[in-house]
Parts: sequence; C-alpha cells; structure tokens
Amino acid sequence: MAGVEIPKEMIPRLAKLRGKKIVIKFGGSTLNGNGDMASFCEDIALLVSLGVRPVIVHGGGPEINDEMKKLGKEIKKVAGLRVTDDETLEIVRNVLARINEEIVNALRNAGIKAIGIEGAEGRTVICTRMPPIKTKDENGHECFVDLGNVGEVSKVDPTLINLLCASGFVPVVYPICVDENGKRVNVNADTVAAYLAKALRSEDIFLVTDVPGLMKENGNGATVIPQVSLREIDALIASGVVKDGMVPKLEACRLAILSGVKTAHMVCGKIPHSILNELLGMKNSGTRITH
Repeated sequence: MAGVEIPKEMIPRLAKLRGKKIVIKFGGSTLNGNGDMASFCEDIALLVSLGVRPVIVHGGGPEINDEMKKLGKEIKKVAGLRVTDDETLEIVRNVLARINEEIVNALRNAGIKAIGIEGAEGRTVICTRMPPIKTKDENGHECFVDLGNVGEVSKVDPTLINLLCASGFVPVVYPICVDENGKRVNVNADTVAAYLAKALRSEDIFLVTDVPGLMKENGNGATVIPQVSLREIDALIASGVVKDGMVPKLEACRLAILSGVKTAHMVCGKIPHSILNELLGMKNSGTRITH
C-alpha cells in the first residue's frame, strides 16, 4: 500500500497473523483529521491483503453530545457512563448508525469489503441492564442513579462475525446491543470491543484514541508510558495519573487480557499507520498493556 513500508524482517511476524482476528476500537471523532481515515484504511487494507481478519468497533461520544446539544437534550453521565432514557437511546442509535455508514463507506472506497452491524444483530452481544450506580449528589451525599437503557455484557455469540470474516468481510460494529428481552441498550464501546476480543480469541486488541497513549506528567510536561502491566494499571488509577474517560478504556484492556488476549495496545489515530507500526513493533506508537 502507498505510504506503508514493511521491513523484510517483519514479514514472518505478519505471516503468523494470517487467519487471525484482531479487534480494533476507535471513537467516532478519533480519525476526523486530515488524512487520518485514509491512513487507517490503508492499514486495514494491508492487513486484509495479508490474511489478517480485522474486526472494528466504534463509538461516537462527542458526536452524540453534539447532537443532544442541538436537540436541547441534557447530557448526563455517571462514572463516565451515559444516562440513557428512551429518547436519548434513539439519539444514540441514529448518531452511531450515521457514523457507522461513514466508516463503512470509507473502507469500501479503499477497496475493503466492509459491512456495518449493530451489536444487537444476530443477538451477537447480549446484555443485562446495568443496576443503579452509587455516586454523590451536588451536596456530597451518596445516592444511586439509574442509568436507564444501559447494558452490561453478559454473553457474546461470535457466530455472525465469524461468518462475515470467513466470507472476506470486515465487520464494523457499533455498540447498540440487546438485553434478554430483546430490547436495545447502549453499551460502552470499549467494553464491547474487549468482550468481542475474548469471544473471537483475538491475540491483540487496539484502542485507537486521539492521544499518543497513556500519559504521565513529569517536570518537562506529559510523556507517553510505553508499557504497563495490569498491576501497574491499578496504581495509575489509584494515584489519579489515569482518570476520567481513560479509566473505562483501561478497564476494557484489563478485561481483555484476563480473558486471554495477549496484548492490548493504546495508539493515537493521528499518527499515520500507528496500528501497523505497533502491531509489528516497528515503532513505539503508543502504550502496550500486558499481564
């Protein structure tokens, strides 16, 4: 592919990946910079041409927030999770479906047989409704908040995705899933990606973000943490080095690794070919998380 040069010594590594599935998750706005999506599609096309089977999962938090603001709908979040009443769920579904179509079209324009699906299709991702979450109100008093139509993954049936991959398609999944009663629920996209990686027995999961990886402040500003273990994750969260939206991403990495995924990678979608570089170890393109 244009713009991608693979050293000869890396070819054996790619050969070992042939036939294997790799789960790649990114946010809807992560690849909206000039050339970001083109670089991403080049990486996916190259992986497919070499026999790797990518499975893509995406979210769309910023775009959902923008749409809710346009509609005058209040945005409520607890512990990084969106409070999702029926009206909000429809907004989320519509925005994610639109983003999904844009991603699928970009991949198809790059010659990739991409197909978009909800997590609910084929009852691929089945959830239980998330119980009320303990938090604190504006006065500092403990209280419980019902998140509404928000799900916790209880089961993944990879049959549909395996069929699509076997037929040469690249599935592009968005995290509207289904509960035991067949009702749609909103699920954190990082969590969906982790459970899919487990069910698909993927050796690698990528979380593509708009930052270079896990960052740590020092006297000269923020620097990337190149590699961390699960034990170190706990310390980073407890110390406040990692906070806010990065916490659920790290928890998703933890879940994936404890489920058998060998390595979780956090890379920046703004860096050209960061996925390929990280997968092959050609450059330090982010943070690697291992057991």
